[in-house]
Amino acid sequence: MSLKLIHFPLTRSLRVAWAIHELGIDAEIETRPFDRPKLKEAEYLAMNPTGKTPVLFDGDKRIIESVAIIQYLSNRYADGRLSRKPSDSDYADYLQFMEFGEAGMGGYAGMLVAQTAILPEEQRIEAMRIWAINETKNCLNFLEEHLTGRDYLLDEFSLADISVGYILFLVKVTRNGNLMGDAMRAYYDRVTAREAWAKASALAP
Repeated sequence: MSLKLIHFPLTRSLRVAWAIHELGIDAEIETRPFDRPKLKEAEYLAMNPTGKTPVLFDGDKRIIESVAIIQYLSNRYADGRLSRKPSDSDYADYLQFMEFGEAGMGGYAGMLVAQTAILPEEQRIEAMRIWAINETKNCLNFLEEHLTGRDYLLDEFSLADISVGYILFLVKVTRNGNLMGDAMRAYYDRVTAREAWAKASALAP
C-alpha cells in the first residue's frame, strides 16, 4: 500500500484527512497552504487536472472526489468500517446522506460561502446571497428534522457524518452557523469533538 493525500486545510481534502484518522489508515498526508492560483499551475494540474482539491494517490491510481475517496479507503483498506453494505438495514439512509453531503447540499453551501465570505463585497450579488441562504436553510431543515433525537445520521457514527459534517463546517466557519437549528448545532459539536476531527483539522503546512 502506498497512499498519499495532497491536503489543503479548510478544503474538501479535510474530509479525506478526517476519514484517514477515523479509519486508522497508514497514509502519507502532504499538507500544503491553500493558494488558489497554485492549483492552476502545471505542477498541481499534473496531479489533479481539474485544479480542485483533493487528490489521493494509491500507487498509480488517482482519485479526486472526496466522497468517493473516503468510501474507497473504507472498503479497500479498513474492511468497510464506518461504511454500510447493501444487506444492512440502514444502507439506503447511508447512501442518501453520503450523497447529500456533496450532491444535495454542497452546491448551495458553496454559493453561500462565496456570497458571504470568499468574494469581495463589491463582487457579491445580493439575489444570489439570498438564494444561497434559503437553499442552505432548506437543506439544514431537512437535517434538523432527521437529527432530532439522534446522535448521528445513522445509529452510530459513519462516513455519512464525515460527508455531511464537512459541509456544516463550511457553514460554521463562514459565520453562517446561525442558520442551524438546535439539533444541528448539537450534532456539529458532537462530530467535531471527535479525536480524528481534531487531528485532521489541526494539520498545517
